Amino acid sequence: MRFRNSLALGLAVLTLGGCTSTIGGTASPVPGQGPVITKAEPCKLISQEQAEALGVTYPGKERPADKARKIPGTCRYPELDDAPQGVALEVSQSFDLSQADYSNGAVPGEKFGIGGFTWTRYATILGPSYCSLITELDPKTFVEITSDAPGDDNSKACDMAKAAAPAVASHLPGGQPSPPLTPPPGQKPIEASGPLVAVDPCSLLKPDQVTPLNLAAARPMNGSSNDPKNGCQWDDTDGDKGKKALDLWVYTATKLEDVPGLEGTPVEQVVAGKKWVVYSSPDSPICVAMLPVTETSSVKLDTGDLSDNAKACEIPQAVMPLVTANLPAS
Repeated sequence: MRFRNSLALGLAVLTLGGCTSTIGGTASPVPGQGPVITKAEPCKLISQEQAEALGVTYPGKERPADKARKIPGTCRYPELDDAPQGVALEVSQSFDLSQADYSNGAVPGEKFGIGGFTWTRYATILGPSYCSLITELDPKTFVEITSDAPGDDNSKACDMAKAAAPAVASHLPGGQPSPPLTPPPGQKPIEASGPLVAVDPCSLLKPDQVTPLNLAAARPMNGSSNDPKNGCQWDDTDGDKGKKALDLWVYTATKLEDVPGLEGTPVEQVVAGKKWVVYSSPDSPICVAMLPVTETSSVKLDTGDLSDNAKACEIPQAVMPLVTANLPAS
C-alpha cells in the first residue's frame, strides 16, 4: 500500500499481524453490487457541516491520483489551528485502482463495522501512530480514511478516522445516513465557559491595591490562537533588576494541564477558601501562581524577582488574597 501523506508519499505498507477482530456495525456491501463509481471525488465525501462537527477545516485540499504509482485521489482536511490535540484527516477514493493492488499484499488487521461497511485497518511504514482504514466498494474501487495519533498516545491513532467513517459512509453507494458526529477529545477548541468569561483581568487588582507594590498602571494584554487568554500587566518600576512585571492571565477555555509556563515545584495554598497552586524553584527568579476556577478556567499570576530568587514569590503572596477577594461570585 502507498500513502499520499506529506511525510510518506509512496511508502509501502508493512504487514499487520495478530489482530483480526470485528467491532460492531454492519457487514459491508458485496463488491460489484450497487451503483458504480465513475469518478473519484474524495472531497465530496465529507460535507461542510460534517467537517465542522468533526473539528477539521473545510473545504479540504484535493491531491490528484497518481495512477502510475497506484495512489488514489486524496482530500486532506487539516486540524483547526486552536484545537489543543487536533489531528488532520485524509479521505482517499480510488477509480480503476483495486484495493488489492493498492495494498500490495499487506495482511488485513482489525476490522470495524461502521455506516454499512466493514473498514479494515492496515499497518503502515509510519508505525502505530498512523491509522489507515479501508473499505472496498467493488473490484476497482475502495475508500481509505487516515488519521494520526494525537501527541504520543498511539492507542488513539484511529479515533479520528473512526469518528469520520459514518460521515464518509453516508456519501457512498449503499451507505447508511450519518448519525450526529462526535469528534475525539481535544479535536475541537474548548468553548469558553465559567464565571471568568465576562471578567476584565485588569479589574482583579484595583489601582489602590497595586500602589503599595510599586508597580505601574495596568495595561491589557491578549493571548494567541494557540494560547487563548486575556490578561493584564503591571510593569515593574525598578529597572532591569529587582521585581519583574506582574502578569495576570484569565483562561476560560484551557485545562490546567495545558496552561504553559507551569514550571517548578507545585505547592497548594488555600487563600480565603480558594485553592491556589504556586510554582517556584530555588534556582529560578520566576514564580507562578494558578487559581483553578473550573475544569477549563483559571487565573494565572506570573512574576518574580530578578535580583533574588528567594523573593520571587513575594508579589504573588501579596496579590493572591486581593485577587481572590475581587473574583466574581461563583
